[in-house]
Amino acid sequence: MTSALPPPPVIEWDHVTFAYGEAVAVEDVSLTIHAGELAAILGPNGSGKSTLIRLALGLLRPSAGAVRLFGRDSADFADWDRVGYMPQVVAGTWRDFPITVAETVAHGAYRGIAPLAIFGRSDRPEVVEALEAVGMVRYMGRLLSELSVGQQQRVLLARALVRQPELIVLDEPAAGIDVSGEEQLYALLRDFNRERNITIVLVSHDIGAMMREASTLACLNRTLVRHGPSHELTSAEIAMLYGVPVDVLIHDALHEHR
Repeated sequence: MTSALPPPPVIEWDHVTFAYGEAVAVEDVSLTIHAGELAAILGPNGSGKSTLIRLALGLLRPSAGAVRLFGRDSADFADWDRVGYMPQVVAGTWRDFPITVAETVAHGAYRGIAPLAIFGRSDRPEVVEALEAVGMVRYMGRLLSELSVGQQQRVLLARALVRQPELIVLDEPAAGIDVSGEEQLYALLRDFNRERNITIVLVSHDIGAMMREASTLACLNRTLVRHGPSHELTSAEIAMLYGVPVDVLIHDALHEHR
């Protein structure tokens, strides 16, 4: 009897090192995210999490090693319709930026300069569908600056969704939002992962949320400290990651979200 083949790799970091000048941000990291995963990259501030993502998205080139996206070198990857990215929202970022919710999401569908681009509409079907998916369609005409941080997070998630990607990468997605908004956001991500089969990679320093939400955890502090199922993360591994003694109390012991 032939065993089932594992899902194909989506992101591969192969013995990757990157330094900003003399400061090494990530060192000899080998890590693979497979199709269908809801994976988290966890670590303290300054651990290299965002650097690892910038390497995957081709925004940085490794000092050593290789980074592949859907099997292609990330620097040469061109099929960006397959990838959605949601940056961290910092309160006040959009305060003086006169852009509507619909226009923000429409920017996610941008495919380069076209002669008739000036006549493009921000209420086209894919924009409406993406906003409906995150429950924000009734805010289409509102300025992004008028929304709460949690609502802005949803709009940026819709922008990441508008091309119907196979992979979504989110950088500190719950930063600055309350408990209710956090649960609503993670509920959306679980649905996208399960129902739409979108591979999701979360970058975070929130131990509790990532143990609860992610199926796999990659613990990073310049080097890869640990990679495996989230429910197997131990107090000793967290202490190694953060450099302080930690006790793990899992209130969602059955991981019912998954």
